[in-house]
Amino acid sequence: MKAAILLSALLGARAYAAPDPVALMRSVLPPGFAPVALEVPVFVPVLVPVLTQVQFPGDTQSVALAPLLDRHLSISDSLTGAGGVTLLAATLDLAGDGYFAVTPPGAAPRFIKIERGMSGSWSDGVHAYRVNLSLNIFRARLANFIQIRDMTTGRIVWERRISELLRLTYRVGEPVNIGGRSYRLFYSGRPASGLCFIHDDTSAGGHDYKFYMVPLGQIQGATPVAYKIFGGDVVKLRVSPDLSTLEITR
Repeated sequence: MKAAILLSALLGARAYAAPDPVALMRSVLPPGFAPVALEVPVFVPVLVPVLTQVQFPGDTQSVALAPLLDRHLSISDSLTGAGGVTLLAATLDLAGDGYFAVTPPGAAPRFIKIERGMSGSWSDGVHAYRVNLSLNIFRARLANFIQIRDMTTGRIVWERRISELLRLTYRVGEPVNIGGRSYRLFYSGRPASGLCFIHDDTSAGGHDYKFYMVPLGQIQGATPVAYKIFGGDVVKLRVSPDLSTLEITR
């Protein structure tokens, strides 16, 4: 079941009853695999002041959004082929489904859903390429490989574990600190317009990425909207009318 992310923003409304957390990119895993937990932002129906009336200094941080728009699509990873550089990244839609983002030289990005049987093809102007997902039931979750094959030579020219591609994409997000915890902020216009906060939970010794998706339409009002994030922390978000600035209040 996909994550529920369309939440009520009316003050005084009843608290949103969040469903059980769903798996991150569950469709890439063979039957029987344990899912990766995906936490969903939950509306907290509390009265909060507009952000121009912050009561305590240091409550609010502002982040310029324009430089972040789809930035991760161009600086996460790449493949240099016969016709130039193809840009590669992982991205999510607002339902939490994972996509492999491919931007061939001089072309617009295309988004290939990461799932069993995934397949996509493109050309860099000289050679043709095809991507697929290599699955093995003996691999750990998210340890399956995304592979790109040069169809002209027949060789695999790029290969990454899903977890590695997530790590490469995570590191290029904008660092923000909320409640003493570090997050990376992403602003996507494609495949869906919205914000994504990612917290790398290393408490168990590994990298467990927690994703929090926020549609821009929810936070464009005069009053910030409150969400429950990692560890039960509450954060209040508001975007400026021209979508240039995000204000984060604790």
